[in-house]
Amino acid sequence: MSVGRAVAMLAALLAVLFGAGAVQASPPQAGTTVRAVRSAPPATEAAPPAARASCTARDVSHHDAYTGRTWTRDWVCGNRAGAPLYGCASFIAACGVIGWIDTSTSWFVCWGRGAAHNGGNNIWYYTMGDRIAPGRDGHHGWGFVPAVDVWTSTDPWPGMTECNIP
Repeated sequence: MSVGRAVAMLAALLAVLFGAGAVQASPPQAGTTVRAVRSAPPATEAAPPAARASCTARDVSHHDAYTGRTWTRDWVCGNRAGAPLYGCASFIAACGVIGWIDTSTSWFVCWGRGAAHNGGNNIWYYTMGDRIAPGRDGHHGWGFVPAVDVWTSTDPWPGMTECNIP
């Protein structure tokens, strides 16, 4: 490796670590369906500082082809990039991974109670993912993320709608 290439790589790494550069997403895995659905800019993947551990409400319109509902409000929150999206608020086989959230800032339309997870509670947030797992198109990209993967200071997030989705 040349000195120039090593310096360029180090500069890019430092830019990512200190937030001065853009993080490029990895290419989709073979066999996945890619959907560009996020409207919030990406942030870093690290655990959030206290100031980022919150969500911002917006008046918007998202049609949920899985439930047939149209959501008129969402909350933009930081989250773990690459977090899996589940078919329901549980880890059981019938509710397996249906997709992923690739960005580290996403919108969520509601929350529901489900299986306990590593976040120390049973709150899950509902959204449309960035990628759909092979053979899991039936949910049209919509699913649940355990609260441990959403950067909030309290769960459920105050003011967010409860889902009432099976």
